[in-house]
Amino acid sequence: MFGNFEEEARKILVGAKEEMRNLKHPYVGSEHLLLSILKQDNAIRDKLKEYQITYSIVKEEIVKIIGVGSKESEWFLYTPLLKRVLEQAVIDSKENNQGVVTTFHLFSSLLEEGEGVAIRILIGMDVDMDELYHEFSYKLNQTKKKSNHKKLLIEELGVDLTRKAQNGELDPVIGRDDELKRVMEILTRKNKNNPILVGLAGVGKTAIVEELSARIVRGEVPIALKNKRIISLDMATTVAGTKYRGEFEERMHKILKEIEENDDIILFIDEIHTLVGAGGAEGAIDASNIFKPALARGTLRCIGATTTEEYKKFIENDSALERRFQKVYVEEPNREKTKHILEKLRPIYEKYHCVTIPDTCLDEIIKLSDEYIYDRFEPDKSIDVLDEVCSRVKLKESKEVRDYNETHKKLQSVIEEKKEAIVSQDFKKASRLKTEENRYMDALNELELKLYKKEKKIVTKEDLADVIHNKTKIPVYEIMKESKKTVEELEKKLKNRILGEEEAVSKLIQIARKLKLGFQTENKAHSILFCGSTGVGKTCLAKSFGEVLVGRENVIKLDMSEYSESHSVSKLVGAPPGYVGYMDNQNVFEEIRNHPHSVLILDEIEKAHPDVLNLFLQILEEHKIKDARGHIIRFDHTIILMTSNVGFHEIHVGFHKETKETIQTRLKEHFQMPFLNRIDEVVLFEPLTESVMRTLIQKELEELVSRYEKQGIQVAYTKEIEDEILRKTEYTEYGARKLSKIVNDYCENQIIDEILNEKKEIQLKI
Repeated sequence: MFGNFEEEARKILVGAKEEMRNLKHPYVGSEHLLLSILKQDNAIRDKLKEYQITYSIVKEEIVKIIGVGSKESEWFLYTPLLKRVLEQAVIDSKENNQGVVTTFHLFSSLLEEGEGVAIRILIGMDVDMDELYHEFSYKLNQTKKKSNHKKLLIEELGVDLTRKAQNGELDPVIGRDDELKRVMEILTRKNKNNPILVGLAGVGKTAIVEELSARIVRGEVPIALKNKRIISLDMATTVAGTKYRGEFEERMHKILKEIEENDDIILFIDEIHTLVGAGGAEGAIDASNIFKPALARGTLRCIGATTTEEYKKFIENDSALERRFQKVYVEEPNREKTKHILEKLRPIYEKYHCVTIPDTCLDEIIKLSDEYIYDRFEPDKSIDVLDEVCSRVKLKESKEVRDYNETHKKLQSVIEEKKEAIVSQDFKKASRLKTEENRYMDALNELELKLYKKEKKIVTKEDLADVIHNKTKIPVYEIMKESKKTVEELEKKLKNRILGEEEAVSKLIQIARKLKLGFQTENKAHSILFCGSTGVGKTCLAKSFGEVLVGRENVIKLDMSEYSESHSVSKLVGAPPGYVGYMDNQNVFEEIRNHPHSVLILDEIEKAHPDVLNLFLQILEEHKIKDARGHIIRFDHTIILMTSNVGFHEIHVGFHKETKETIQTRLKEHFQMPFLNRIDEVVLFEPLTESVMRTLIQKELEELVSRYEKQGIQVAYTKEIEDEILRKTEYTEYGARKLSKIVNDYCENQIIDEILNEKKEIQLKI
């Protein structure tokens, strides 16, 4: 029944039922509605307190007038008067274009009804009913507005922020006193009294104007700004519908004339850079040029807001427009200020989502937002996370909610059956269904009381981790720092996949432990260089390490032979301005920007052009880079794995001290020292031995046998087959690179031939 009632109004109606039950009355009446309103925290209760009217006093009066019943009623039935009050509240809500019944609608309808126990109590306690009626009656307020005020064009196209502040529809703004003071100083100037708020997206530029509206309503502004109205104008809405040349200019001149005639209006244009070029098609004058004379004369007071990038691109380039505005830069708040903002907003979100947000949760929101969400700014990103995590917790379906939904479905089904029975004149069945309907209604009311009495759900760190994971695709275990199990799994998988490189695998496991347990240096990209001769498993190990660490979809492999020219830099960071592809977001680093928790494999790094190496030198030094379009791409959670065979082309035997020193010398000859010094780990791979190669051959053959076994074909092989494959691999020169091809050519072709001869048991031959 509460489909078009706001949350607070629903609570009040449920509370009215509870008051009726507590007093053991047979019906829910206006007196129970008044008691429920006084029990909640709202403006009506505060107003009635001025008349010394409280919940306890009204309850005493009700007991005096009606008394307390002897037993609880089995049904929740409304008095005819309360039914009229609810119907009138719904009508009033539709008349003032809100469509949602609020607490004010309920109370104003109660006053309009003018009778009942609640009204008798208020009159008996010397309440000025006319004052209450004028303040809370929506019908009277709407009638006055319609009769006394002709709606202006700017009011039709814009949004009155002072009215929204008056209705309590704006969130509070904290910690922007300096910016607000500067805006008020500019607005009260004689000439060029037009402030423009410039700052990064999401730092709170629009919120500053909303707070100014709230202060105007509260009277906390200089005399020159008292009783002013701030109207937000959307340029897209203003341009909409102006098909023919001259229509847009006419509309803009009409708006400017209205502002001149009504000097209480202050215009606010969010995204003010949209003025430049707006409505300027086919040789017509654009909006910015229409505004310039009024801005210069001081007949128009305008507040603008735009981002730093858009200000430079559109406003600074038009010097005539720029000089008419006074710049107010809005800085991103630090952690302490952000926490203060969240603390002030917490009660609003707790009330809206019906959840509890612990103090520790606010610290975690700021910490995780700062650590994992790079491309947004405070306080916007922390507020977004707060709102989303509350929404997530609210939607966790409890047993009571499921029971309520199931009972509601059954009730609707019974009501439909009852209607059909009445239409078919089966009144006996209709009577039975009516009794069933009453039973379900009673059950629904009981469940409603349980839902509103139920303790609020608490937001936890696990909920936060889930929200951050959905936003950034960073695994939850990484956010929770509960990675012991992952590290153990990583060790097992790496040892199974990579054979013969115990030292390299051991080093990687040590690095993985440090990364997964959260002991790496903050704001740092970890880099590892794999050095070894061809075919020893450098790229295979890099892929395996990446897949186990971050998942296959987050492993980005680059063949550096494709980056051997100087212009290859544009493949990584994008084309420079003026070149084809500048506006495309199809560069490699865009993938890192979208999936920061990645492993980047640079295969054969020695083949890259020096300009490309310089780019990675910057990444290893600063752990971030700016792409061609100015986006900052951070590598804090990216692991960079590089492979190289520099210095290994003549080495085909095991390592010794002199060999390692030779390789170090070759690396220094090929790469610049600043680049090598910034690599965290250099892992040297030993050439493959015969025993390791035999193990790899056996593993490859077992995989082949297993694959055909699944199709009902038995394949067998002898040691002589292994020897022949080992001889053909030439592992001392090529490592294991040729192994898969030889097994395919030498063994699998034999199997295919035998299958064509309809054999199910196959013995491989030399």
